[in-house]
Amino acid sequence: MVEFVYFSMTHPDIKRLFWSIPIILSIHNLEEALTMTQWMSVHLSELRTTIPFFEHLQFSTTQLDVSLFLVTIIPFLVTFICLQGKRTTKKLSILLILQAIIFWNALMPHISGLFVLGMYNPGTITAVLLNIPFSVYLYKRVWQERIVSKDTIRDCIFIGLIAYLPVVYFNHLIAQFITNAFFAS
Repeated sequence: MVEFVYFSMTHPDIKRLFWSIPIILSIHNLEEALTMTQWMSVHLSELRTTIPFFEHLQFSTTQLDVSLFLVTIIPFLVTFICLQGKRTTKKLSILLILQAIIFWNALMPHISGLFVLGMYNPGTITAVLLNIPFSVYLYKRVWQERIVSKDTIRDCIFIGLIAYLPVVYFNHLIAQFITNAFFAS
């Protein structure tokens, strides 16, 4: 699937580029953390009637916080692991797919939410100003520097699309489990 043209995990510029993935995601998640609870308390019933997917999901402030913590810390761990040791096709693929999931997250709930709901939803500002532009920059850069081919980028973006909803749903379930196990009163 992924073929390298040239790639060095030890090049500091490339390492910084890949470390930007979880750092930019953290800024996005901070926006969500600061706005989600208030926004959900006002708009959850409207959200459930407008978007059937939300009809059966349960949300609590603690669960949202746990969920955001998980989707912040896990990309840091993944990036750390992928940038250690010998360069491999698998490691680069994982990082590019991670960014693709972030890209689809910017498009699906945030951009589409602007149109479907006709209003701001938590994370939209950083999705528009950071996540989408960085995704384009990252993929353009790894292609221009001949780190990967266009086919590889296309494959990773497609896999990110396929993985997006299962990752989000799994994260929701894990956050729900952690909340019930450790924070339930």
